[in-house]
Amino acid sequence: MFGRCILCRGPLVRSASSSLTTTVPRCGVGLSQAWRNRRSVTANKAADSSTTTAAHSSPPDGELVSINDHIDELHSIPLEDVRNFCIIAHVDHGKSSLASRLLEYTGNLSKERQAAAWRFGAGQQTDPAEEDDGGSPRGATFGRDTDPSSKDTKEEITLLDTLSVERERGITVKASAASMLYRHPAATNPEGWILLNMVDTPGHADFGMEVTKSLDSVEGAVLLFDAAQGVQAQTLSVHDKARSIGRLRGEISAPGGDDEETDNTTGERVGGIQILPALTKIDMPAARPLEVALAVSDLLGFDPDCILETSARTRIGITELLDTICKRIPPPKRLADDADGSPVLRAKVIDSWFETKRGVIALVRVLSGSLSEGDRISIVEPASYKQVANGDGDAHKVGKDSFSVQEIGIVLPHRIRTGKLCRGQMGYVIAGLRDPREARPGFVLSLQKSIPLLVGNRMELPPSVSGLRSSVLYASVHPMDGDGFDELLAAVSRLALSDAGLEITQTAGSSSGGGGPFLGPGLRVGFQGLLHVEVFRQRLLDDFGIEAIVTPPKVPYTIKYLPSKKNNRPAGLPSEVVIEDLIEWPEFGHRIKVLEPVVDVRVLAPMEYAGAVMELMKRKRGTKMETRPIDENTWMFEANMPWADVVTDFHDELKSSSAGFASFDVSESNPPLQEADLCKVDIMLNGEVVDPLAFVCHVDVARSQARIVCEKLQSVLPRQQFVTVIQAKAGNKVIASERIRAYRKDVLTKSGKTVGGGDITRKKKLLEKQKKGKK
Repeated sequence: MFGRCILCRGPLVRSASSSLTTTVPRCGVGLSQAWRNRRSVTANKAADSSTTTAAHSSPPDGELVSINDHIDELHSIPLEDVRNFCIIAHVDHGKSSLASRLLEYTGNLSKERQAAAWRFGAGQQTDPAEEDDGGSPRGATFGRDTDPSSKDTKEEITLLDTLSVERERGITVKASAASMLYRHPAATNPEGWILLNMVDTPGHADFGMEVTKSLDSVEGAVLLFDAAQGVQAQTLSVHDKARSIGRLRGEISAPGGDDEETDNTTGERVGGIQILPALTKIDMPAARPLEVALAVSDLLGFDPDCILETSARTRIGITELLDTICKRIPPPKRLADDADGSPVLRAKVIDSWFETKRGVIALVRVLSGSLSEGDRISIVEPASYKQVANGDGDAHKVGKDSFSVQEIGIVLPHRIRTGKLCRGQMGYVIAGLRDPREARPGFVLSLQKSIPLLVGNRMELPPSVSGLRSSVLYASVHPMDGDGFDELLAAVSRLALSDAGLEITQTAGSSSGGGGPFLGPGLRVGFQGLLHVEVFRQRLLDDFGIEAIVTPPKVPYTIKYLPSKKNNRPAGLPSEVVIEDLIEWPEFGHRIKVLEPVVDVRVLAPMEYAGAVMELMKRKRGTKMETRPIDENTWMFEANMPWADVVTDFHDELKSSSAGFASFDVSESNPPLQEADLCKVDIMLNGEVVDPLAFVCHVDVARSQARIVCEKLQSVLPRQQFVTVIQAKAGNKVIASERIRAYRKDVLTKSGKTVGGGDITRKKKLLEKQKKGKK
């Protein structure tokens, strides 16, 4: 079944009149006409009954509630009135903008902005952008102090993007959190408050670890779809990730079924995570909500009626989204031994980052007990605790180190010091830690005095499915100046404290050379993807003022040594090794088998670019290629491709081939490795090998790739007082070569005049004399 008809509530069926996957209602009325009829009926009802509109556009009892006014009363909110959720979507689908609107409507920014937003939602004020030709408003508008979108001041709609690189690029790099209060009938406390803990996540695949950490700490996820762009590759990726994490936390139970009536805000419940679909940017001129809703229904199985319509720019559907979150996302589950409110503190670490003046700041979620300033806490690692619970570990090593809590508070998204965190709250903890690796996501904070009780009674710890993903590519980082290595090392080390995705595995000091006489000493850093490399370079420049040289990224390879009569592998050494640094590549003469990492690539592109996309994937050695339509305009292309070809220039070539409309996503392949005919190409400058410039490629393209690299180096390396010879060597053979001429004296010009006039023989004589040099 592909959803239900909006008019007759009958199931939608596939259309037999088209080769594409489309759906039509059983009653025979076109779905587009049914969608328009539903909107027309809704608009008429709203026009006939202003009280109904006001009831849906203003808080119950006509009273606005803000967490800023009730911080001291948060401890009275029971666990049943807590909702933890995150926002997931493709890149640039409006996650941060929508999150900022939620903060505005719940009063986290200011009471004036909250009141103005609610009045605008109720239709009592007009959009400040709607002004007449004379510049005066056609109706009552927001003022400068009350409306963030007035023309007199630029509106902040990315409040959760705090890094400069996030604001410059318009992307989210690191997940951010905020707590809100909202009045809703679903609340069980006398005040009718719901405590909302929201996490805004990145959309790019390179920062998927941030999405995993967020999904592991919530019970619901709002899945956004751009009403103009539709379903994109990363949309499917984050949806699959939410489903997989939900399966790990419980069994799948899909709502709706075949009942006659289904709530249009149901969404999808996968184990421990409730997924709520929503369209964004529906007010854009290019928006096509009907087609996108059909594609989402057909591809992911959502009922079209359950897909909310929102717009952060014009504040459409914000209150409906808040009501749906309060109504459909379940509260956190109590721990098994917390039926009566256990006093034993168990606070799960969601994220941690480093600040120069305060040290490590941990974002935690309290599941039982309470935490106050001045308490001494211990950090429990779930893996070691599980070993102790199974009788395999040493109980004395669990939480052996203790720290004094210096500051506690909540995030709104600015930090507010409260002095205490109670069960159900999400906030920050500063306890004098100096390394974020001591408080990784999934670790549990508990009071030092409660550790014996926790271990002795084998009390339950909150489950965790998040973990650090190993680096998928590596690059060498060198300073621009030869004497700037110490500053670079200090800057990268400090940056790694707030970016757990960086992996500094090896340093090359000035004594070992590392980059040779041309690049100098450097660092070898592991990254999560190409965008991670670009963000790393920009953060080095923005935060520390260091402009670094980053060599082309390389992926790890697996080398299997084969028996050989001439070059046998020494006894005791493994026959299979993983090469992450090309310095360790076997020398010429060894019999080896090379296994390269492969990934499953999923591309979504308009139908008119199908030929160009398929040709690109074939040129990048793609295999097992499959295609299928998503809707009448978009097709999906899936293939198995080498990871090395994906991380180099696949993104740029894909955008060029599709005029910028295509998007792609990668996932682990099964099996993750495949045998390939690869070779290592060394780059030599004046006969000396420069290790950071070496690369691995397929033997069929080794000569052409080597020529490209040599020509590029010829154009960027400065001229010297001597001739610079650039050579590329594969195996034991030079396959490409270029030369950079040395500086020389102009012997054909004396006193501003050309020697010899037009006589070429005189010029040749002078050039030959210069060529011979001094004897």
